[in-house]
Amino acid sequence: MGRDNSSSIDSGNGHKLAHLARQQRKAMHEAFQAKEDGQNGQVVNAKKAAHLDAAKAKAKKKAKMAKASRKRNK
Repeated sequence: MGRDNSSSIDSGNGHKLAHLARQQRKAMHEAFQAKEDGQNGQVVNAKKAAHLDAAKAKAKKKAKMAKASRKRNK
């Protein structure tokens, strides 16, 4: 991935964040891609499962950060 040098501001962190967001969006999209066989119920269930997995991962990460914060603030 090339870096554009269109301004004097170093946008390396912005590129990293955009790349991470693209990866997460791509993983979520691939998680509920079903074969095109006309079964909409499976697609909906796969979407629900993918979103649930993402929500669980986010909650787990937030809980870990909260625990570290509590430990640091003792």
